[in-house]
Amino acid sequence: MVRQLDAVYERGVLRPLEPLALSEHQRVRLTVDDERTEPLSWQSSEPVNERRQEMLWLAKESTPYAGEWVALDGNRLLAHGPKLAAVRAAADVAGVAEPFFASVPDNDLPFSGW
Repeated sequence: MVRQLDAVYERGVLRPLEPLALSEHQRVRLTVDDERTEPLSWQSSEPVNERRQEMLWLAKESTPYAGEWVALDGNRLLAHGPKLAAVRAAADVAGVAEPFFASVPDNDLPFSGW
């Protein structure tokens, strides 16, 4: 049977974008058409925001906010407090379109060991 499907090339492997009803180790013949012009449905022209600045801020600056929620925009603290709803409202007032919210863990974790 001949079928046409889309696949993505990742780390040296072609990964189909839909399930295939094939037996394990079944041989198939591939024809590669790499002239595709339209983006795949999951692709975007917008760069991915990996939130690196926020992650660095959490790693270096979050200690005073242990047990609280924080709202960040890059490395800028927008708001903090014990309730997410209040922190979200304060971030909205700051006018940031997509703030990053995180719950800072409490450093007073109970000791458990051998």
